[in-house]
Amino acid sequence: MSVLQAAAIALLYALARSALSAGLGSAVLSQPLVAGTLVGALLGDPLRGAQIGGLMNLATLGLTQLRLRLTPDIAFAGYVGVPLMMLAGLTPDSPQASALFAALAVFSTALEVSRGLFNTLVAHWADYFADEGYVEWVALLGVLPTQLWAMLTTFIAALALLLLDAPALANLALSIPSSVQFALQATQVLLAALGMALSLRWLLQGSSAAYFLLGYLLAPVLGSVSAFLFGAGVATIHAYLARRRPDAAREALVTDVLPAEPVAAYAPKRQLARADLFATFLLWMFFHDAGTNFERRQNLGVAVALTPAARALCETLEERIAFLRRHLTLFSSDWSFGAAVIGAVAALEERRANGETISDAEIVGTKSAGMLLADGLGRALLVGGSGALLVALGMQEANQGSLLGVLLFALVQSTLVVASGVGSFWLGFAQARAFGEWAREQGWLRPALFGAMRLGAWALGVLTPTFVPFVLSPEAGVRIGNVVWSPQAQVMNTLMPHGLPLLLVLAMWFLLRQRWSPVTIFGVGLVTPLALALLLALLGVA
Repeated sequence: MSVLQAAAIALLYALARSALSAGLGSAVLSQPLVAGTLVGALLGDPLRGAQIGGLMNLATLGLTQLRLRLTPDIAFAGYVGVPLMMLAGLTPDSPQASALFAALAVFSTALEVSRGLFNTLVAHWADYFADEGYVEWVALLGVLPTQLWAMLTTFIAALALLLLDAPALANLALSIPSSVQFALQATQVLLAALGMALSLRWLLQGSSAAYFLLGYLLAPVLGSVSAFLFGAGVATIHAYLARRRPDAAREALVTDVLPAEPVAAYAPKRQLARADLFATFLLWMFFHDAGTNFERRQNLGVAVALTPAARALCETLEERIAFLRRHLTLFSSDWSFGAAVIGAVAALEERRANGETISDAEIVGTKSAGMLLADGLGRALLVGGSGALLVALGMQEANQGSLLGVLLFALVQSTLVVASGVGSFWLGFAQARAFGEWAREQGWLRPALFGAMRLGAWALGVLTPTFVPFVLSPEAGVRIGNVVWSPQAQVMNTLMPHGLPLLLVLAMWFLLRQRWSPVTIFGVGLVTPLALALLLALLGVA
């Protein structure tokens, strides 16, 4: 492979992972079927690239939208793995290919860690500007440094590795100590727990704590979407019962007794123009994943997207500070269906700016609840549904000597993703605005927000085991003579098999309640895994 070919392939990989992909990065350009075809064209055999990429795609389709949840980067496998396999004459089922895949997983995880850690630092930097009310600076941080770092960790890294051959790459991966890999994964887990805790600092009030715990307990039994729907039913019943016991105390916004509906007529003076909404959608489409980080996932993307709304609705410094703080909390969703949440939140912010009694916690809860449902729909319909079907069709056509299936996948999947995003955003905004009018007239606005906040806490409980995969190996234990004592097998599996993620998140929440700075906890989350890795290396364990 020439340096020019390697540079062209590395540039394609950088494009697939950048904001310039216009929302098609993860769903289309990052898929190994498309990556293999493009790489094969540069190497003179697009059909062979499509065949290898298609086989790789079927094995990795489930990793497409997990977004920094301890998984390798499938785009890296497509743009780096496929050309190395083509040049080495390997087939995906050969032992040499298995060694190459393992090496790619190691390097792609390391690159994901570098991006995730850098973006987490940027997220804390954005917190500083949010506390000063600098909307434009927060938006700039969500775009410029994150994209520059993404270019460095995609183009440069891919170019360097593409100049190696498959055996050399596998040997290089084997030289990385397992203690380093442990430190990288442990860092991700700790920062993910901190992100959860930062959102819970807003939501764990009144009965919301019980919702969080119930969501956590039911998620492994029912599955994410079913658990969410069950929680929605419980929250609706609870809101109905609370609505029957109104209380005029306005400070009771987030307790289990609702305040009375405002008597004054709702007269909106600040409204989002169509140009503001269009700009919000475009910013979300391009920059939803620009600053994805371990701690709060797409929070920078949300802040960037809502910049036009902040400019239009916030007139005072205090309003801008509160706006930025509540939208720099955890958010993680498929971007196309998640656009509905962004639209609905924009409508909610519009009502709040016009004097409606809506608390920060209720907006955070609404956003948290919506992201779980939107992400489930996106992964089920666009990845497991149309994505899986079109990848299988593309691979079948490639095996029969035709690239028509690849072209069909790229065209149809791109159309579905963009159309879903456009439709979801405008539907979310329009329906949220219409529901706000109806709910206020019928006396249901306060109960709806009451239930949305609790459903948001429920959603965070459902997501905790997935976002914070902290489980000890049953084989890991302490040997005392001939007896091995395993904390996971003999303690946690008896009390609560998935209890460690819950304990870790609650520990982070407790530290925040004790006025520990998030920056301090972030620093501890960085230093502790490195210290453990060094200790393991000194003891000769790794």
